[in-house]
Amino acid sequence: MMKAAGIAVALVVLLTGSATAQTLFTTDDYRQDRDRWTDPAYYRFNTARQLTDMQVENRFGQEGSKADDHMIRSPYAFRTSLEHFQAWRDTAGGGTTHTLATLPDWDGQWRGGASWLDGRNIQASTLAAALTPQYREYYVQQVKAEAEGRHWWAASFCLPDGFIRGVQRAQQFVVRPGQVMIVSDMLVANQIRWVFTDGRGHLPEAEQFPQWQGESIGFWDGAALVILTNQIKRWNATHSMFEWSDQMTAVERYERKGNAIVGEVTLYDPVAFLYPLHVRYQYTRSPDTTRPVYSTCTDTNGPSSNVFVRPDGVLDERVPGDPGYWDPTDPRPWAAHYALGERRSTGTRRER
Repeated sequence: MMKAAGIAVALVVLLTGSATAQTLFTTDDYRQDRDRWTDPAYYRFNTARQLTDMQVENRFGQEGSKADDHMIRSPYAFRTSLEHFQAWRDTAGGGTTHTLATLPDWDGQWRGGASWLDGRNIQASTLAAALTPQYREYYVQQVKAEAEGRHWWAASFCLPDGFIRGVQRAQQFVVRPGQVMIVSDMLVANQIRWVFTDGRGHLPEAEQFPQWQGESIGFWDGAALVILTNQIKRWNATHSMFEWSDQMTAVERYERKGNAIVGEVTLYDPVAFLYPLHVRYQYTRSPDTTRPVYSTCTDTNGPSSNVFVRPDGVLDERVPGDPGYWDPTDPRPWAAHYALGERRSTGTRRER
């Protein structure tokens, strides 16, 4: 019996690194656990999505599925997105010049497919290990908040979902010589990406600025569309996923195969990622003939959080310094929200 108990303890140590190892669910201060942030046992082998759903499923702190089915490191040796894009363009001989008659048929409505960007079947530790130290800390802060039910929803504040969610949710492709428009009906607003394939480059550097969907240029490699996007606004992928900096750029490739548009995206961010990240996915032809809905955030979530009606009936707006002011320029608005649950027993809040 004693021998069997010893074997059981040894197995626990093998799986967790220690019989009493600290976890995300037992720690008093996750910032003190930096040496554990890339250990699957720290998250009790939960996938990113399982951490998000933990409160809903009433399984806080329980062991996860251990699923880790995806390779997230880019298979390409390119160091930058520009190098990547130019190499593919050179291979394509500068790109294919299409007319309306020769363009591929991408008409219809499409639905995005699953990938590791939705947080399923990928360990939280795998994502943490791909991030630089600062963004790894940001990530652990987020997943701890998510696991404890302290969710932050961009849509709750009438804010866009950001570039990565947009990539996953394209619904229509309007294909024309010199330009492709990618259209989707997001949670709080309709979204359009303009991809110029007429040979133009990005705006001059002096005129560039961060944009929710970035600025996209591209070319046709036969029937395949290749896109380079820069000037992507710093934001967050989705629940229990990673943040990126305003240095993130992306190279995408799409090609229709039967009733699917097969896509991939490689994400480059020297500030947030230790190496380029890579995702494969596909859009499937939707039999749904329902017309897309024109959405604005006011239809679902109400007006800006800073606009309100005073007791005397006068429309007013909160400005910096007012209680409850919402700063639309805050690059990490969720951080203050997460920090509300990180107060010490003395009531003082830890630094962000």
